[in-house]
Amino acid sequence: MKSFGSAAGRLHAGAPLPLVVVVAGTRPEAIKLAPLVRELDASTEIRRLVINSGQHVSAVRDTFAEFDQRADVELTALPALPNLAASFGHLRDELAAVVARWAPAVVVVQGDTLTAHAAAHAAHATGHRIAHVEAGLRTDSAADPFPEEWFRRRIARIADLHFAPTRVALANLLGEGVPASQIHRTGNTGIDSLQWALDDLDLPASGDDGVERVLVTLHRRENHDGNADTVCRALIRLCARRPRVRIMLPVHPNPGVAGPIRRRLGRHPAFDLVAPMRYREFIAAAASAALIISDSGGIQEEAPHLGTPLLVPRRNTERPEGIASGFVRLVRVDEDIIVAAAETALDAPRRQALPIDAAGPFGAGDAARRIATVLEAFVMEHACA
Repeated sequence: MKSFGSAAGRLHAGAPLPLVVVVAGTRPEAIKLAPLVRELDASTEIRRLVINSGQHVSAVRDTFAEFDQRADVELTALPALPNLAASFGHLRDELAAVVARWAPAVVVVQGDTLTAHAAAHAAHATGHRIAHVEAGLRTDSAADPFPEEWFRRRIARIADLHFAPTRVALANLLGEGVPASQIHRTGNTGIDSLQWALDDLDLPASGDDGVERVLVTLHRRENHDGNADTVCRALIRLCARRPRVRIMLPVHPNPGVAGPIRRRLGRHPAFDLVAPMRYREFIAAAASAALIISDSGGIQEEAPHLGTPLLVPRRNTERPEGIASGFVRLVRVDEDIIVAAAETALDAPRRQALPIDAAGPFGAGDAARRIATVLEAFVMEHACA
């Protein structure tokens, strides 16, 4: 475990204010927690401590750096363990030791990752309150996708504060018996980060150079093995049918996905297999693409505000708001279906991107401020109790 002196030392100066611990372990968590960390830094009533769990230690470090931030405590990299349960147990125990040491007023977790699940249970086991950012997302199956759906439903059972990004998420939590007083609809902090990225990017005018650019990402557990192979075959067929297509594919480091992708596509002239991209670089590529094909959750929130059609090769989605926007389409992992859907999207006129405002499907880009306000009031209430 590493503690970085400047931030950790600041925690001991003078009369200590109540402490909020924020835990991140993956790149998407860092992207969605960075706006909240910025808001907490501006508070005069509470302090914050950011922990890098070690799940994807370098990715978290690099992503926070892009937002001019860094973790205050960085755990050692998660070792290779035989299964998900062992990885959960390791992370839970490591995080429980850190949480117990710092004794925070509340522990903030984000989303549906192994880190979020482990950190929530570490806080629960050590008697600390839990705040769940991006709470209430649900698919129509309690076990699909696994483990994400399993994680978020179990975090909901022990969280004290639930920050629901949408009306649907709020309704899901109420339907599961979560008290209304514990739920706050805030919008999604991913839109805060998207607004930050777009404000900082000088996107080139989209000229017609004769190329149909397609951006593809595949990393989720349900698309390991055979499903990833099916998507690769569909992409090869799409390129054969449309010689103008050029596909950029950032290759996720997970060998379960990277192996089939590199074997299938590594020598194909229409594919650019690239390393994982920095956040703003990815947003620029997504904005300039004619089509995105991705199993990611975050891109379902971003695509409507970039004006780029998105195909999601999955059985279901926890973000029905993206589907309702008309920019996102769920497609079964089937060669014929993916190729047909891609051609339909490429042939359709490009729609105007949705503005980031109060009418947006995932919020107005002020979710972090809303969350920080609630956290501050919650912490002060319990500090005075």
